Amino acid sequence: MPLKLVRVDDRLIHGQVVAVWLRAVGADRIVIVDDKTAQNEFLRDVLTLAAPQGTPVEVYGLTDGLARVTELASSPTSVFLLMRTPLTALRLRELGVQFDMLNVGGLGAGPGRHPLYKNISATDEEMAAMRTLEEMGTKVELRIVADDHGVPFASVDKR
Repeated sequence: MPLKLVRVDDRLIHGQVVAVWLRAVGADRIVIVDDKTAQNEFLRDVLTLAAPQGTPVEVYGLTDGLARVTELASSPTSVFLLMRTPLTALRLRELGVQFDMLNVGGLGAGPGRHPLYKNISATDEEMAAMRTLEEMGTKVELRIVADDHGVPFASVDKR
């Protein structure tokens, strides 16, 4: 399967993190699945400009994203799949997109969010989604940058 990295990062494409991850995993393109981002033309343009030069960026809502990711799964193209929340990752998985690991790299703090690891916090609903993904056989790993050591979600999940 050409999904080189399936990542949750509420900032989506930003700075060196994406450039380093793209090199580390050898992805040919970035596919973002997020309903709000797909509906915001300005944000789509900003994200396209934020990607490393020559890296195609595609932005979809959940329905169109499911179709595109499914299509890319049978192509030779290697994909860096990005989402803002583990809820989207769970929905894609429930709809049949197979991925062995979910990298959680950036979920900011705020009201109703529980600190997990470094700059990663999650709501109760996001925590439940990550638990469900693990129950479905997808390993959930907290890992901000490629050269960090991954921290298993289960090790920070304080049910």
